[in-house]
Amino acid sequence: MIEMMVVVGIMGVVMLAAPKTFTKVYQFVQLMTARVEIQKNARGALANINRDLRQAEAGSIVIDSVSGQPPHSRITFDKYDSAGSLVGMSYYQNGTDLFQARGGAAGKLIARNLRYIAFTYPRTDDDTILSISLTFEKATYEGGTKALQMAVEKVRIMN
Repeated sequence: MIEMMVVVGIMGVVMLAAPKTFTKVYQFVQLMTARVEIQKNARGALANINRDLRQAEAGSIVIDSVSGQPPHSRITFDKYDSAGSLVGMSYYQNGTDLFQARGGAAGKLIARNLRYIAFTYPRTDDDTILSISLTFEKATYEGGTKALQMAVEKVRIMN
């Protein structure tokens, strides 16, 4: 009989702790999933922008913004393609999406959950070096969000 009471007591403690444990595990999984997704988006976007900017014509770079978007959130430039001719490129924020436009065509979505992007010149005496800063944010649970800020301090324009 005493053994049964001990078993019932242990079962009661386990039953009280189980919901809280499951909730914490669920929250952890949500946070890790959000982190992985925004890291993937940020790394892919930075790699695309970095690759294209390295091939840009330095004198053609224009930094501005789409109407209603944050300042310095669009960059337009000409880059050399594989045939050696210049092609117009643009990266810009529209809401929480990051777009890439090539040759005057409509923008192609390259990343979601963008909170902010900024293109700046870190040095006023050198227009061949650019700085890119990205912040991605994804909803997690109970109205919370997970944010990740990434930056490339120096992208050297090769042309």
